[in-house]
Amino acid sequence: MSISFFGFDTAVSGLSANQKALEVTGHNVANLATPGFARQSVVMQSAVTRRYGNWHVEMGVDMQQIRQIRHSFNDNIYRTESNKLGYWESRSKAVIDLESILGEPIQQGFQVALNNFWDSFQELSKAPESLTIRALVKQRADSLANYLNQVGGQINKLQADLNTEIKSKIDEVNDITEQIADLNVKIMSAEAAGNTPNDYYDQRNALCDSLSKLLNIETWETRDGSMDILVGGYFLVSKGEQTKMLAQPDKDYSHFYEPMLETRDGSIPINVGTGVIKGLLEARGEVSGAKGSYENGSPNTTADITIAIDVANTTDGYFDNVKAQVQALVDDLQSRGIDYNLRLVTFGGTAGVTNVSYGKDAGALSGAIPDAPDIGSGNDFGQIMDAIDSNKYAEGINKYLMVFTHRSINGDGNVTTDEEISAYLKRIDKHQFTVSVATDPANFMEGDTGEKGWEILTGQTGGKLYESVDGTDYESLMRTISKDVNDDVNTKMSTVSDNLNIISSVKKQLNALINIMAREVNRLHLSGKTLNGEEGGLFFEPIDPSLPIELGNIKVSDNLKDLTNIAASTTDANGDNRIALAIAGIRNQDLMTGNQKVLSLDTYYQNIIMEIGNKGFEARNMAESYQNLVTQADSMRQSVMGVSLDEEMTNMIKFKYAYNANAKVIDVVNQMLETIMHRMGVT
Repeated sequence: MSISFFGFDTAVSGLSANQKALEVTGHNVANLATPGFARQSVVMQSAVTRRYGNWHVEMGVDMQQIRQIRHSFNDNIYRTESNKLGYWESRSKAVIDLESILGEPIQQGFQVALNNFWDSFQELSKAPESLTIRALVKQRADSLANYLNQVGGQINKLQADLNTEIKSKIDEVNDITEQIADLNVKIMSAEAAGNTPNDYYDQRNALCDSLSKLLNIETWETRDGSMDILVGGYFLVSKGEQTKMLAQPDKDYSHFYEPMLETRDGSIPINVGTGVIKGLLEARGEVSGAKGSYENGSPNTTADITIAIDVANTTDGYFDNVKAQVQALVDDLQSRGIDYNLRLVTFGGTAGVTNVSYGKDAGALSGAIPDAPDIGSGNDFGQIMDAIDSNKYAEGINKYLMVFTHRSINGDGNVTTDEEISAYLKRIDKHQFTVSVATDPANFMEGDTGEKGWEILTGQTGGKLYESVDGTDYESLMRTISKDVNDDVNTKMSTVSDNLNIISSVKKQLNALINIMAREVNRLHLSGKTLNGEEGGLFFEPIDPSLPIELGNIKVSDNLKDLTNIAASTTDANGDNRIALAIAGIRNQDLMTGNQKVLSLDTYYQNIIMEIGNKGFEARNMAESYQNLVTQADSMRQSVMGVSLDEEMTNMIKFKYAYNANAKVIDVVNQMLETIMHRMGVT
């Protein structure tokens, strides 16, 4: 008789399970608009059959779990595409801001200001004595300088804003990882108690979605329910522990932040992969933000010049000519605005190799050159390299080795082997030297019998070969050497290596253009005469003398407040307009030789604008493409995890009918028992 009461257990289990299913359905509907919410469902199965004596009794239904409906594969796709979207959006926004600063191509930009400046000198060439036109030249020059300073200030501010945003995003990463670590603790506690904290899972997954846009993350879910977050091979979150990222200056004297990982001993660099932070880093420039940093675009007008003299050279007049014309080299370097440093190495004599730095003292260097040959056993280029290896050079400085000799690479009568030459080239490359040689043309292509000539060293390092024989015009030679050094400095200054940096690369190109333009104008102006017949001075000057002329650091010389000090002629003769014409003609000269192109100033600037436009076009297209991919990926996962009102209403009706059916069973069993207990046997 007792077996009949098991009908209640069956119905009550169904009643309880379907009541919980209705609650879960209501929870789904209530969170229809909650971001990151994954719908939930109740998993039911038949309860374990029990045996009582000879009877096998069905116990109804058991509720196994309340599970989330989501697909980790879809989550990974969404986070991957979101990460790329954040990267390209950051780049696109930076280019848009940069384009708005430069204001090209419109009628009020650098190109217009530069054209007006050239046109003013063209007008001055028509009437070089006119104070009115001189006033126009001064006004146009001031307008150009003011525009460049304004643009420089805006670009620097844009970089500073991006730098601040990088720090803000790193702080956001720390805030998110801290929340994930806290959720891990709550989830592990709930799991240990036998519960399924689905809402905590949703919160954690939503945080991972946000984190994935900032940087490239790897996620690992462990058996205890926690989630580990890795970036660049390092744990940001492990169970309930968080490792913070730091925003720290990348180099000495720099104020640019780089992402670092906090450690017990300080911090270490961390590779954030792609994402918003990487996009911001490249937009700002992954360079040193120190004042005057060459990486960040400050023009590198330095030239550390080592003059190596073969003291055994017996060419007639060799020593006298070199000693006398060192000053010609220095004068030409100064007129070209090159910041030079002089060193002297003597070799090939009986006294051995000497190596002395003379700074800017050309007279002292000239005095240290011997007056007569000192013929030793022979020269060895390795001795020159030994001397160079012992020197200390400023970081980033342009280095030049100028060898004066009448002999081959190793002029000791022994053939220099290919292995020795290869070793020399490696040592030269280590210091990034440009090697040039003034020697007898017979040594250009071939030295001692069977030996390669000097061309193997000059050609591999970007240097030049100069003819040095009886009758050589050493003054002209020195000025040619100076011009070649200047051209090489300009080439290195205006050449931007392949990289993904945006603002720092554009600054480097613009500063190269401005610096080369200003130095060339100054060179011509220095060679001219004022209206009073005096020597022409500088036309452009840096506002801060410790830095080269560049964006934000250029002004018209204070001496030109007196309009008569503008040099328009090579003499003080009336009508002499040669300097004015020469300056006006700079616009058409091929002064820019960056990126294997020989260009005029105007063409170089147009290339800069074109490159910015191409970068912007690429970034916008990529951002739009990844936005579409993110939308598709989100649609895919929402089709699995999203709440559908139609589906939930269907489930609600299903569970309601099941609940009513179980209630009816209880009512029927109740009536049966009542009949058995109260009415059977009653007459």
